[in-house]
Amino acid sequence: MASSKKPLSNKVSATTPKKTKPLSLLDVVEKGFLSLSASHKKMKSMTVGLSGGIDSVVLLHLLYQLQKIHNFTLKASHVHHGLSKNADKWVKFCEKLCTKLSVPLDVHHIKLPQKKSLGIEGEARQLRYEKLLQTKTDLVVLAHHEDDQAETFLLQLIRGAGVKGLSSMAHFDATRRLWRPLLNTSRIDIERYAKKHKLNWIEDESNQNIDFDRNFLRSKVLPILKNRFNHFIKVISRSSSHLAEAQHLLDDLAKIDLKKHLKSYNYKHKLKVKALDKLSNTRAKNVLRYWLEINDQMMPSKDLLDELLRQVLTAKKDAELKIELSKEFEIRRYQDEIYIISKKQKNLKDYEIIWAGESEIILPNGQKLTFKKVKGRGINLKFLGNQKLKIRNRQGGESFKPDSKRPTKKIKQLLHESDLPPWERDFLPLIFVDDDLAFVPNFGIDMKFQTKAKELGLEVIL
Repeated sequence: MASSKKPLSNKVSATTPKKTKPLSLLDVVEKGFLSLSASHKKMKSMTVGLSGGIDSVVLLHLLYQLQKIHNFTLKASHVHHGLSKNADKWVKFCEKLCTKLSVPLDVHHIKLPQKKSLGIEGEARQLRYEKLLQTKTDLVVLAHHEDDQAETFLLQLIRGAGVKGLSSMAHFDATRRLWRPLLNTSRIDIERYAKKHKLNWIEDESNQNIDFDRNFLRSKVLPILKNRFNHFIKVISRSSSHLAEAQHLLDDLAKIDLKKHLKSYNYKHKLKVKALDKLSNTRAKNVLRYWLEINDQMMPSKDLLDELLRQVLTAKKDAELKIELSKEFEIRRYQDEIYIISKKQKNLKDYEIIWAGESEIILPNGQKLTFKKVKGRGINLKFLGNQKLKIRNRQGGESFKPDSKRPTKKIKQLLHESDLPPWERDFLPLIFVDDDLAFVPNFGIDMKFQTKAKELGLEVIL
């Protein structure tokens, strides 16, 4: 019996889609801007990291054009490292360019430390990011592109980085408010744009120095790979995206593990050892990485992470565990918790701050006090008429009485009986009305200064 089926045709019945015209660089940036505005809060201000090189000059020009279409304020930020004899000329170039475009420019002068544990490139990059991220703006916009992403990937690979490092740079980093709109754009397209619009830029002579790893990869390694493998840059970009997705899954797993073992516990600045003890070695290290990441710490080496986990899990409860993370931070254990501690805290001196009505005050050890007028609680405002509210750390001998049914207690005794780690006790902010101790965070308000139900009080939160 003959088959009723018709023979397959070589012709494609579906309509072949027409080739779409590639987006212009301005369209690419605008598309990214609209996407960010839709998924996050409305972007009202942007700051461009402007080095004066071709990439950042093109980005500034693009955002200058975009500003005409969308309503946001635009400014630029230039970091003067002082590493080049031409650094002052670069500042003048950026000033002239920004004046021409009527874009405000901030110039930051930084000095690299004598001991460069991260190398010249690493230290300069870290300080540059610190300055940029201190800018009061909705977005810090950087000109990294596809080739930069490939260089970063190879550098991380050479250094033996894990998933986090190999996922390289993010298109958008919500935590740090960083946006890289040109990350999927090639260096060739950026050069074409600059020539088309007759833009001027500066050349950093250090880019020719192949003693720097990134420059060596850029000038010696990548040209060979691109010549051999036509789509090498795009393939690396794709791999970085896959690894970024994998990192998101690892972060989600860390959150699940923390929630399961710690429930409503706030693990931002400290972490219970029992959460790590109940996990496999691999998952415990994943939790540690995630915890360090949310506390803005650099990822430790594999050996350091292994040693950190080993010591945390095997140390006795009363042991004074202290592990150096970097030149600025260390990890300490107290009872069943580990903490990330700034080394600067060791050198803090006694302080006294007079409250002048601010809504918040940053203390010398980095802690923040917030002040809010409320009804029925806090320090009774009737005592603050002609008297000063003072904040200072413990000097010794202080006492107060927060409960009428209990005797007056020495602060030293209260702290000894508390779960507060020893290194935090000397810097606990005590709130005085003139010279009378009125409030100790986490311990209460002295009877004399307490607010009744219908009275106005000043609530102080640490």
